[in-house]
Amino acid sequence: MTMLILLILLLVGVAAASLAGAASSRRTRADARVREIELYGYAGGGSPAARKTATPAFDVRSVAERIGTITGQRFGTKNDSKVKREILAAGLYKLTPRALVGYQVLAAGFGVAYGVAFDFIPGVGGPIFDSVALAGVGWLIPITLVRRIGRLRVDRIDRALPDVIDLVVVSVEAGQGFAQAMNTAAERTPGALGEELRLTLHEQRFGLPMDRALENLNTRADTPNMRTFVRGVVQGERLGVSIGQIMRNIAREMRLRRRAAAEERAQKTSVKILFPLVFLILPALFIVLLAPALLGLGDLVG
Repeated sequence: MTMLILLILLLVGVAAASLAGAASSRRTRADARVREIELYGYAGGGSPAARKTATPAFDVRSVAERIGTITGQRFGTKNDSKVKREILAAGLYKLTPRALVGYQVLAAGFGVAYGVAFDFIPGVGGPIFDSVALAGVGWLIPITLVRRIGRLRVDRIDRALPDVIDLVVVSVEAGQGFAQAMNTAAERTPGALGEELRLTLHEQRFGLPMDRALENLNTRADTPNMRTFVRGVVQGERLGVSIGQIMRNIAREMRLRRRAAAEERAQKTSVKILFPLVFLILPALFIVLLAPALLGLGDLVG
């Protein structure tokens, strides 16, 4: 029993450390650039001996990578491209699809061990049911966290894009080229959108055409505003149309779309508030108002 508890604690530590390291580790600026460049096929610098020396003796990410590789070889890897897009949308550039699968296996293993050790739902199937249920929950937790982080990050990018387009328009009308205007916007834009713009400029500096770099940007942050922005820039460069006027129209269209979305959410508020009003607020109100009268009536009858 003591060994089983120690095993459970070890699995808890591994799962917590891996998820925390994947979701909240802060990179230095140089390391972020190297990892982003390596992600798209460019080898980083440094000798093999130096890289071997810098590798820690035990790396949770490498363990998860090996587990994910074994799992992928056994069950196939048909969803790797979709998982990679979700990881890129979340901004977790150090995380790979195989490592994410490894984290899922570790979390599922922890769920099985916890279900065997502690019957947290007594009288419902026993430890076997608990193990299966917790294994399913553990398998879903890492990918659910990645998807939620990606969804929130993409929403922030979508909200910040019109302001960035205005900055690009001002820079282009001041005499800068489109690439220089993008660089100016990337330097002055904090947060997720600034990171994506800098990554796009890194790709362009390493020889990728600007239209391909913008298409990769659209793949990483696939939103209606981003699709409109990328489509407008690519078509404008191919047709020779003024980029400044195209960007101004795109920014106006994005703000109109944002206002329409806000009005739509406001119209849905009355329907959404109906359920808590009927099932939570009104019963409590009836209890507060009617309970004293009913108690008084009971005293009179008695």
